[in-house]
Amino acid sequence: IFSRQFATMIEAGPWLRPWYYRWAGAEVADAYVAEMNLVRSGVGISDISSLGKIDVQGPDAGEFLDRVYVNDFKKLAVGKARYGVMLNDDATVLDDGTTARFDQTTWFMTTTTAQAAEVMSWLEFLLQTAWQKLRVQVVSVTDRWAGMSVAGPKAREALSLALPNAELSNEALPHMGVRELDIEGIPVRLLRLSFSGELAYEVYVPADHGTAMWERILGNAASLGIRPYGLEALASLRIEKGHVAGLELDHRTTLDDLGLGRMASRTKPFVGCVLRQREELQSPERWQLVGLEC
Repeated sequence: IFSRQFATMIEAGPWLRPWYYRWAGAEVADAYVAEMNLVRSGVGISDISSLGKIDVQGPDAGEFLDRVYVNDFKKLAVGKARYGVMLNDDATVLDDGTTARFDQTTWFMTTTTAQAAEVMSWLEFLLQTAWQKLRVQVVSVTDRWAGMSVAGPKAREALSLALPNAELSNEALPHMGVRELDIEGIPVRLLRLSFSGELAYEVYVPADHGTAMWERILGNAASLGIRPYGLEALASLRIEKGHVAGLELDHRTTLDDLGLGRMASRTKPFVGCVLRQREELQSPERWQLVGLEC
């Protein structure tokens, strides 16, 4: 939804997202490299509004998330977020993302852009068929919140200029910490997390205020050289970090295929926990994701 006139757009599921920005180059092959260098050395901002967003609320929300994700969530502290992976019934990977806990009964789940609708449908299906007694409500809020990622070594400085009354010190907002703020009457959800390795924050505001917040950050932090970066750079930064990319979540890969087998809890049941031990899924003959050092 941001700066379309300055970007070349690309289809991403039902969305149009900035592929690359023309400040960085006339062609994608040059532009995405310049955008990556900006994030690695300074600070950039990216539109992440298309991520799926789901509010999970209720006294049994933690138990529900424990059953859905392969790793532990029920004991996650208020004010913290955690990266998680969920499986289908057949133990193939359905999706990954982060879920933040804002209070005892309120959680904020994010999903990949491509799987947002499928994850929402899956959660509703489980609550209506398998776990009817759990006191949990889920609602899609993808369209309610605009989101942007501010990433790079100067990310904290940039947000401090844009949100001068927000306490962003490492003690106040540590890695994987989350906070709810009120900025001039506008609710803001701030998550400190990174999928590409640099210091980074995700900023969520009501959709009607998305453009204003985007322009506020760009304007107030202009002295730092902040610029927007697009989907090509975003995906490439993730791959450099060694993080799972969208094309690898194709409903054919397992946790072990993706090198994420150690995430799976050995002390709790979760969807797919039994079938992931099938002989064929544990075979050393299976293709596996590996890193390349250049």
